[in-house]
Amino acid sequence: MASSAYKAGFLRLVNGTKTFATDGYYAILVDGYVFSDAHDAYSDISATELSTAGDYDRVALGSKTVAYSTDKVRYDCANISFGDPVSIGPADGIVILEGTAATPGASDVPVFYQDLNDLQSTDAVFSVNTPNGLYEIEINVVT
Repeated sequence: MASSAYKAGFLRLVNGTKTFATDGYYAILVDGYVFSDAHDAYSDISATELSTAGDYDRVALGSKTVAYSTDKVRYDCANISFGDPVSIGPADGIVILEGTAATPGASDVPVFYQDLNDLQSTDAVFSVNTPNGLYEIEINVVT
């Protein structure tokens, strides 16, 4: 599964404009979406978000942390549960955006994307687990 960062959203984390552990972030599921790091707003992605008419709804990220080690920065959160039992999907991917799940705004900035390879559930748990972190950046120091 491919994992990527959106240029605009990730830059806001790196330059300190946003703080992952304390600011609001939420997850959406998409189908038929093609990742582009040039996408810089929810409005660039919203047409491919799954319909909220059924069991699916956006999820606020919980227990967000940022951990640093010698050569890595790991962004993490609690497992992202879309419900149990639910019928959702298929979903090509999950997008993490700045903002509030209950009231997404057209200008909410996407930060991370994870390919889900058409994941779906039928009257079952739909959860994206993050045992090794949500997103990890390796840092190469040039001296």
